[in-house]
Amino acid sequence: MTLPVRYPSPLTAPLSKSVRAGGFVFLSGQTPKNSDLSPLRGDIQQQTKNVLDAIEASLAEHGLTLAHVVRATCWLSDISLMKPFNEVYASYFKDALPVRSTVEAKLSQDVDVEIEITAWSADLL
Repeated sequence: MTLPVRYPSPLTAPLSKSVRAGGFVFLSGQTPKNSDLSPLRGDIQQQTKNVLDAIEASLAEHGLTLAHVVRATCWLSDISLMKPFNEVYASYFKDALPVRSTVEAKLSQDVDVEIEITAWSADLL
């Protein structure tokens, strides 16, 4: 039996940045961050773009793109941010929309968005 491959996080939190299991890649929830890993402040559009750029970069480390994403779980600090969040989100995924859940929650470091994704590729099998 083959165990999942775990990729370490640059954060001090006890988590993996990503885990590859079979053809799946699971990314830990991504929050908006500056280059020094401090929380990025700004409007929901800026924060969402930052998170999705980071997700794209993490996927690229596995040879994947956003088109490989099959599921996204999104948390917003205030559900009233849904419309501007969706505008940015849709611009990234275009016609390759994954299934998605979006909920309102109190988020770590008082940011406005966190996104966790699952991607799949037969090339990883």
